[in-house]
Amino acid sequence: MAKVKTKYNKKKFYLVFAIVVAVLAGIAHLWNLSPVEELLLAKRQQRMVMDSVAVSPEVSEQILSEEELENDDNELTSTQDTMSELTEEDEELMFEAETNDTLLIDTTTDNPWANVFVSSKVWSYPECFPDSNATQLIAAEANGIKPAPSRDVIMKYVRKGLLTDISTSPYYIVEDLTHSMPYLVPKAHNLLNTIGINFVDSLHSKGYPLHIPVVTSVLRTAADIQNLQQGNINSVTNSCHCYGTTIDITYNRFVPLEGSTLTCYDEKLKKVLAEVLYDLRADNRCYVKYERLQACFHLTVR
Repeated sequence: MAKVKTKYNKKKFYLVFAIVVAVLAGIAHLWNLSPVEELLLAKRQQRMVMDSVAVSPEVSEQILSEEELENDDNELTSTQDTMSELTEEDEELMFEAETNDTLLIDTTTDNPWANVFVSSKVWSYPECFPDSNATQLIAAEANGIKPAPSRDVIMKYVRKGLLTDISTSPYYIVEDLTHSMPYLVPKAHNLLNTIGINFVDSLHSKGYPLHIPVVTSVLRTAADIQNLQQGNINSVTNSCHCYGTTIDITYNRFVPLEGSTLTCYDEKLKKVLAEVLYDLRADNRCYVKYERLQACFHLTVR
């Protein structure tokens, strides 16, 4: 009996392929899929095209081999289990490098997760920490002091117990401040302590060297804002920093508990700090904005 050749229509193949890609891209956008899910969804596109169009054996072999299809199926069905079973050793093998919020590709590693994650929780710094000044300002006005025109007024607030001195702590370091003062309302001070404690605890659980975060900006007066605006185009007149509720924590510098040399530009430390802030934000403890130019997490207590 003569074999019947499967008819292959090239134009139909490309048309269906384009439609499938467009539909899957729309699904990925609407569902806000994680990077891993988007990666696997892209790998599934070829199979869907193969199922939608009659393709000759020769073309089918060129597009995707049966062995690759089987491997993809295995990966799709076991991905979630694999992610949940990652050990601390696996985490340490993950390559995290981020410049301008785009993952760099490590061509020297065979680790399948290396070029996928920023972190298991924080897949994108801007997307996970989007809280604008307008959003944070509402919380600052609700939880903070009345903005002060000068530093003399700030000291009156301190004497009345409305503000607490945060300049020394075992949980964080306050950098030398030039345009702000080391005072916060008690609720914000408590948040800052929690950040420092959770950061060290998370580093310990992951087996990383212990560090504490560095605070770069705290409470500003109207005079501080005016001086700052001369050299900082991002500074706004009605700043959350005027209410004693807002803190800037750098993600580029950390102080080791052992040793005196700052650890700079460490992606693992940045990732862990981001995860700590992510959890506190999810618990409605604070609003957080990822600042590129100032290289900090700008956060306000809720």
